[in-house]
Amino acid sequence: MTSPAYDKIQLGTKDESVDVGDHIAYIWETPSEFVDAVGFLQRGIRDGDHCVIFGHDEANAEVVRVLTRMGFDTGHLEQSGRLTVLGGRADGDMMLEEIGGAFQKATDGGARLIRLLGNIGWSRPGWPEDNDILAFEAKVTGAARLFPSVVMCMYDAKSLSGNVMLHGCFETHPLIITGNVLRKNPYYVAIEEYLERI
Repeated sequence: MTSPAYDKIQLGTKDESVDVGDHIAYIWETPSEFVDAVGFLQRGIRDGDHCVIFGHDEANAEVVRVLTRMGFDTGHLEQSGRLTVLGGRADGDMMLEEIGGAFQKATDGGARLIRLLGNIGWSRPGWPEDNDILAFEAKVTGAARLFPSVVMCMYDAKSLSGNVMLHGCFETHPLIITGNVLRKNPYYVAIEEYLERI
């Protein structure tokens, strides 16, 4: 059960608030929008939240570089248990299990709120096939509600096919940020219906 102080949280560099348990698609097109998304973790680190970075190695390294440029000692944050960096696995359920393990460890360690910034490795060697990733994204919506957490998935609009944009971004996330505007996603499909469909 979430404490009243954490019913809503500030997203980051912008003023928007979201509910604890939310799963957000953040679709970026420019480097400055990428940095704005990293502001989600910046705010969490400053607020004392546990932050998790999840994605392919290049994206994880870029998020760490941005945090370092913002003045954070990411090595110290990892050693002190305030920051976790996870790489992708061979299938969506294994990825979800790894994220769940990181969330459980953080809550067992006293974290009041967990922020996960995900960089999904579409079309990268060793990453799951599209349907597996799409199922993973739908399941993340349910899993985020099991912990005091907020999950924000970053998508590079220029590198995504129309199919991934439609099914991965617009159907699996209850909230979406495009052009730096946060809104409820009118195309969101409930988890059970979505999984049955794919």
